[in-house]
Amino acid sequence: MKNIGINVNTTKDLNEKMLNFIIEDIHSIDKNVNIKVYRDCVGLDENESDTLDIIIVLGGDGTILNTSKNVLRSKTPILGVNIGHLGFLAQVEISNVKTALERLFAGEYTVEERDMLQCSYDDGNKIRKYDGLNDVVLCRKVNSRIQRYDIYINNTFYNTFRGDGIIVCTSTGSTGYNLSAGGPIIHPSLNVLCLTPMYSQGLTARSIILDSSSLISITSRKEFEDVYLSVDGQLCIKINGLNPLKISRSENKRRLIKFSNNNYFNTLKEKITFKVKGYEGEIYEGN
Repeated sequence: MKNIGINVNTTKDLNEKMLNFIIEDIHSIDKNVNIKVYRDCVGLDENESDTLDIIIVLGGDGTILNTSKNVLRSKTPILGVNIGHLGFLAQVEISNVKTALERLFAGEYTVEERDMLQCSYDDGNKIRKYDGLNDVVLCRKVNSRIQRYDIYINNTFYNTFRGDGIIVCTSTGSTGYNLSAGGPIIHPSLNVLCLTPMYSQGLTARSIILDSSSLISITSRKEFEDVYLSVDGQLCIKINGLNPLKISRSENKRRLIKFSNNNYFNTLKEKITFKVKGYEGEIYEGN
Protein backbone atom coordinates (compact mmCIF):
# COMPACT_ATOMS: atom_id res chain seq x y z
CA MET A 1 0.00 0.00 0.00
CA LYS A 2 1.83 3.06 -1.30
CA ASN A 3 -0.76 5.72 -2.11
CA ILE A 4 -3.45 6.67 0.41
CA GLY A 5 -6.03 9.39 0.09
CA ILE A 6 -7.69 10.95 3.13
CA ASN A 7 -10.93 12.85 2.62
CA VAL A 8 -11.77 14.91 5.69
CA ASN A 9 -14.99 16.69 6.58
CA THR A 10 -13.60 20.03 7.70
CA THR A 11 -16.73 20.92 9.67
CA LYS A 12 -16.09 17.94 11.98
CA ASP A 13 -12.33 18.48 12.27
CA LEU A 14 -11.97 22.26 12.34
CA ASN A 15 -8.38 22.41 13.55
CA GLU A 16 -7.40 19.21 11.69
CA LYS A 17 -6.34 17.55 14.90
CA MET A 18 -7.83 14.20 13.87
CA LEU A 19 -6.39 14.45 10.37
CA ASN A 20 -2.87 15.07 11.66
CA PHE A 21 -3.28 12.29 14.21
CA ILE A 22 -4.10 9.78 11.46
CA ILE A 23 -1.27 10.97 9.21
CA GLU A 24 1.20 10.54 12.08
CA ASP A 25 -0.13 7.05 12.78
CA ILE A 26 0.22 6.03 9.12
CA HIS A 27 3.81 7.29 8.91
CA SER A 28 4.67 5.56 12.18
CA ILE A 29 3.70 2.28 10.46
CA ASP A 30 5.24 3.05 7.06
CA LYS A 31 7.09 6.32 6.55
CA ASN A 32 7.31 5.75 2.78
CA VAL A 33 3.55 5.92 2.17
CA ASN A 34 2.37 8.76 -0.02
CA ILE A 35 -0.61 10.53 1.54
CA LYS A 36 -2.81 12.96 -0.30
CA VAL A 37 -5.38 14.98 1.65
CA TYR A 38 -8.74 16.09 0.25
CA ARG A 39 -10.91 18.51 2.16
CA ASP A 40 -14.67 18.13 1.66
CA CYS A 41 -14.06 16.10 -1.55
CA VAL A 42 -12.38 19.03 -3.32
CA GLY A 43 -10.12 17.53 -5.98
CA LEU A 44 -11.35 13.99 -5.38
CA ASP A 45 -13.04 12.42 -8.38
CA GLU A 46 -13.04 9.10 -10.24
CA ASN A 47 -9.75 9.72 -12.07
CA GLU A 48 -8.01 10.89 -8.92
CA SER A 49 -9.39 7.95 -6.97
CA ASP A 50 -7.91 5.49 -9.45
CA THR A 51 -4.41 6.68 -8.50
CA LEU A 52 -4.99 5.63 -4.88
CA ASP A 53 -4.81 2.24 -3.17
CA ILE A 54 -7.40 3.22 -0.58
CA ILE A 55 -9.48 6.22 0.48
CA ILE A 56 -9.78 6.90 4.19
CA VAL A 57 -12.86 8.99 4.94
CA LEU A 58 -12.71 11.07 8.09
CA GLY A 59 -16.21 12.16 9.09
CA GLY A 60 -19.64 10.58 9.45
CA ASP A 61 -21.98 8.63 7.17
CA GLY A 62 -22.76 11.76 5.15
CA THR A 63 -19.07 12.21 4.38
CA ILE A 64 -18.81 8.59 3.23
CA LEU A 65 -21.88 9.01 1.00
CA ASN A 66 -20.52 12.24 -0.47
CA THR A 67 -17.18 10.53 -1.16
CA SER A 68 -19.01 7.64 -2.80
CA LYS A 69 -20.83 10.06 -5.09
CA ASN A 70 -17.61 11.76 -6.16
CA VAL A 71 -15.77 8.52 -6.99
CA LEU A 72 -18.81 6.71 -8.39
CA ARG A 73 -17.21 4.30 -10.88
CA SER A 74 -13.91 3.88 -9.07
CA LYS A 75 -12.92 0.47 -7.70
CA THR A 76 -10.77 1.98 -4.94
CA PRO A 77 -12.02 0.73 -1.53
CA ILE A 78 -13.17 3.15 1.16
CA LEU A 79 -12.40 2.95 4.87
CA GLY A 80 -14.62 5.10 7.07
CA VAL A 81 -13.28 6.60 10.31
CA ASN A 82 -16.13 7.98 12.37
CA ILE A 83 -15.89 11.43 13.90
CA GLY A 84 -19.55 12.17 13.23
CA HIS A 85 -22.87 11.14 14.81
CA LEU A 86 -23.73 7.44 14.46
CA GLY A 87 -21.27 6.61 11.69
CA PHE A 88 -23.02 3.37 10.80
CA LEU A 89 -21.05 2.95 7.56
CA ALA A 90 -17.73 3.60 9.29
CA GLN A 91 -15.62 0.61 10.33
CA VAL A 92 -13.38 2.52 12.71
CA GLU A 93 -13.88 4.83 15.68
CA ILE A 94 -11.20 7.43 16.26
CA SER A 95 -10.39 5.80 19.62
CA ASN A 96 -9.06 2.63 17.93
CA VAL A 97 -7.74 4.06 14.66
CA LYS A 98 -4.10 3.07 15.35
CA THR A 99 -5.00 -0.60 15.74
CA ALA A 100 -7.18 -0.45 12.62
CA LEU A 101 -4.35 1.08 10.56
CA GLU A 102 -1.94 -1.61 11.72
CA ARG A 103 -4.40 -4.29 10.60
CA LEU A 104 -4.90 -2.44 7.32
CA PHE A 105 -1.19 -2.46 6.51
CA ALA A 106 -0.92 -6.09 7.61
CA GLY A 107 -3.64 -7.02 5.12
CA GLU A 108 -5.99 -8.22 7.85
CA TYR A 109 -9.19 -7.05 6.21
CA THR A 110 -11.67 -7.90 3.49
CA VAL A 111 -13.37 -5.74 0.89
CA GLU A 112 -17.17 -5.86 0.75
CA GLU A 113 -19.01 -4.95 -2.43
CA ARG A 114 -22.27 -3.21 -1.67
CA ASP A 115 -25.12 -2.80 -4.17
CA MET A 116 -26.03 0.70 -5.27
CA LEU A 117 -29.21 2.21 -6.71
CA GLN A 118 -29.69 4.16 -9.90
CA CYS A 119 -32.64 6.45 -10.54
CA SER A 120 -33.55 8.14 -13.81
CA TYR A 121 -36.19 10.56 -15.02
CA ASP A 122 -36.98 12.67 -18.07
CA ASP A 123 -36.68 16.39 -17.26
CA GLY A 124 -38.12 17.37 -20.65
CA ASN A 125 -34.72 17.88 -22.24
CA LYS A 126 -32.78 14.72 -21.42
CA ILE A 127 -32.78 11.61 -19.25
CA ARG A 128 -31.10 12.41 -15.93
CA LYS A 129 -29.43 9.59 -13.99
CA TYR A 130 -28.12 9.50 -10.43
CA ASP A 131 -26.56 6.70 -8.36
CA GLY A 132 -26.74 6.25 -4.60
CA LEU A 133 -25.44 3.84 -2.00
CA ASN A 134 -28.19 4.35 0.59
CA ASP A 135 -31.48 5.51 -0.85
CA VAL A 136 -33.57 7.39 -3.35
CA VAL A 137 -36.37 9.52 -1.93
CA LEU A 138 -39.29 11.16 -3.73
CA CYS A 139 -41.10 13.54 -1.42
CA ARG A 140 -43.19 16.69 -1.09
CA LYS A 141 -41.90 20.10 -0.08
CA VAL A 142 -41.86 20.60 3.69
CA ASN A 143 -44.67 23.18 3.78
CA SER A 144 -46.84 21.67 1.04
CA ARG A 145 -49.77 19.29 1.35
CA ILE A 146 -49.41 15.52 1.06
CA GLN A 147 -49.22 13.93 -2.38
CA ARG A 148 -50.47 10.75 -4.02
CA TYR A 149 -47.83 8.42 -5.44
CA ASP A 150 -48.53 5.60 -7.91
CA ILE A 151 -46.09 2.69 -7.68
CA TYR A 152 -45.32 0.23 -10.48
CA ILE A 153 -43.01 -2.77 -10.01
CA ASN A 154 -41.66 -4.45 -13.13
CA ASN A 155 -44.27 -2.53 -15.18
CA THR A 156 -47.13 -3.88 -13.08
CA PHE A 157 -49.23 -1.56 -10.90
CA TYR A 158 -48.53 -2.22 -7.22
CA ASN A 159 -50.28 0.43 -5.12
CA THR A 160 -51.10 4.11 -4.57
CA PHE A 161 -49.90 5.79 -1.39
CA ARG A 162 -51.05 9.14 -0.10
CA GLY A 163 -48.41 10.65 2.18
CA ASP A 164 -45.17 12.58 2.45
CA GLY A 165 -43.23 10.51 -0.05
CA ILE A 166 -41.60 7.21 -0.98
CA ILE A 167 -38.21 5.83 0.06
CA VAL A 168 -36.42 3.15 -1.95
CA CYS A 169 -33.27 1.90 -0.25
CA THR A 170 -30.60 -0.76 -0.46
CA SER A 171 -29.84 -3.07 2.44
CA THR A 172 -26.93 -0.73 3.25
CA GLY A 173 -29.33 2.21 3.47
CA SER A 174 -31.98 0.39 5.48
CA THR A 175 -30.61 1.78 8.76
CA GLY A 176 -30.87 5.37 7.50
CA TYR A 177 -33.93 7.36 6.46
CA ASN A 178 -35.81 4.12 5.84
CA LEU A 179 -35.49 3.12 9.50
CA SER A 180 -36.67 6.56 10.65
CA ALA A 181 -39.78 6.15 8.50
CA GLY A 182 -40.63 2.79 10.10
CA GLY A 183 -38.94 0.57 7.52
CA PRO A 184 -37.12 -2.67 8.39
CA ILE A 185 -33.44 -3.22 9.14
CA ILE A 186 -31.96 -5.42 6.39
CA HIS A 187 -28.71 -7.34 6.72
CA PRO A 188 -26.15 -5.94 4.23
CA SER A 189 -25.44 -9.39 2.79
CA LEU A 190 -28.94 -9.45 1.24
CA ASN A 191 -29.13 -8.08 -2.29
CA VAL A 192 -32.62 -6.59 -2.10
CA LEU A 193 -34.45 -3.31 -2.46
CA CYS A 194 -36.88 -1.95 0.10
CA LEU A 195 -39.76 0.40 -0.72
CA THR A 196 -41.16 2.31 2.27
CA PRO A 197 -44.06 4.83 2.16
CA MET A 198 -43.31 7.92 4.22
CA TYR A 199 -45.95 8.64 6.84
CA SER A 200 -48.87 7.57 4.69
CA GLN A 201 -52.50 8.21 5.69
CA GLY A 202 -53.33 4.59 4.91
CA LEU A 203 -53.14 2.26 7.89
CA THR A 204 -52.18 -0.63 5.61
CA ALA A 205 -49.24 1.24 4.03
CA ARG A 206 -46.19 -0.89 4.79
CA SER A 207 -42.71 -1.54 3.44
CA ILE A 208 -42.17 -4.17 0.79
CA ILE A 209 -38.92 -6.05 0.18
CA LEU A 210 -38.11 -6.68 -3.47
CA ASP A 211 -35.53 -8.60 -5.43
CA SER A 212 -32.64 -6.33 -6.33
CA SER A 213 -33.28 -6.91 -10.05
CA SER A 214 -36.69 -5.21 -9.76
CA LEU A 215 -37.57 -2.04 -11.66
CA ILE A 216 -39.58 0.43 -9.60
CA SER A 217 -41.45 3.29 -11.22
CA ILE A 218 -43.02 6.12 -9.19
CA THR A 219 -45.23 8.94 -10.40
CA SER A 220 -46.94 11.67 -8.42
CA ARG A 221 -50.48 12.81 -9.16
CA LYS A 222 -49.11 16.36 -8.75
CA GLU A 223 -52.34 17.51 -7.18
CA PHE A 224 -50.81 20.52 -5.51
CA GLU A 225 -47.11 21.19 -6.07
CA ASP A 226 -43.94 19.71 -7.53
CA VAL A 227 -42.13 16.92 -5.76
CA TYR A 228 -38.46 16.64 -4.89
CA LEU A 229 -35.88 13.97 -5.57
CA SER A 230 -33.13 13.24 -3.06
CA VAL A 231 -30.32 10.72 -3.54
CA ASP A 232 -28.34 9.70 -0.44
CA GLY A 233 -29.32 13.03 1.08
CA GLN A 234 -26.56 14.61 -1.03
CA LEU A 235 -28.75 16.48 -3.49
CA CYS A 236 -32.30 17.78 -3.66
CA ILE A 237 -33.86 18.39 -7.08
CA LYS A 238 -37.33 19.64 -7.90
CA ILE A 239 -38.80 17.40 -10.59
CA ASN A 240 -42.04 17.04 -12.48
CA GLY A 241 -43.69 14.18 -10.62
CA LEU A 242 -45.93 13.39 -13.60
CA ASN A 243 -42.88 11.95 -15.35
CA PRO A 244 -41.99 8.51 -13.95
CA LEU A 245 -39.02 8.23 -11.63
CA LYS A 246 -37.43 4.86 -12.42
CA ILE A 247 -35.30 3.13 -9.80
CA SER A 248 -33.24 -0.02 -10.23
CA ARG A 249 -30.00 -1.61 -9.14
CA SER A 250 -26.97 0.26 -10.42
CA GLU A 251 -24.19 -1.36 -12.42
CA ASN A 252 -21.78 0.30 -9.99
CA LYS A 253 -20.75 -1.22 -6.68
CA ARG A 254 -19.29 0.46 -3.63
CA ARG A 255 -16.24 -1.29 -2.18
CA LEU A 256 -15.89 -0.89 1.58
CA ILE A 257 -13.08 -2.06 3.86
CA LYS A 258 -14.26 -4.48 6.57
CA PHE A 259 -12.39 -5.87 9.57
CA SER A 260 -13.27 -9.34 10.84
CA ASN A 261 -13.90 -8.18 14.42
CA ASN A 262 -16.65 -5.80 13.32
CA ASN A 263 -19.75 -7.91 13.78
CA TYR A 264 -22.87 -6.46 12.17
CA PHE A 265 -25.12 -7.23 15.14
CA ASN A 266 -22.68 -5.63 17.57
CA THR A 267 -22.72 -2.59 15.32
CA LEU A 268 -26.51 -2.52 15.49
CA LYS A 269 -26.40 -2.73 19.26
CA GLU A 270 -23.75 -0.08 19.71
CA LYS A 271 -24.75 2.43 17.05
CA ILE A 272 -28.50 2.05 16.72
CA THR A 273 -29.43 1.22 20.32
CA PHE A 274 -26.65 2.39 22.60
CA LYS A 275 -25.77 5.69 20.94
CA VAL A 276 -29.35 6.67 20.16
CA LYS A 277 -30.47 6.04 23.73
CA GLY A 278 -27.44 7.94 24.94
CA TYR A 279 -28.41 10.95 22.86
CA GLU A 280 -31.96 10.70 24.17
CA GLY A 281 -30.76 10.66 27.78
CA GLU A 282 -31.65 7.03 28.46
CA ILE A 283 -29.46 4.31 29.95
CA TYR A 284 -28.70 1.35 27.70
CA GLU A 285 -29.45 -1.91 29.49
CA GLY A 286 -27.31 -4.20 27.38
CA ASN A 287 -23.80 -5.39 28.12
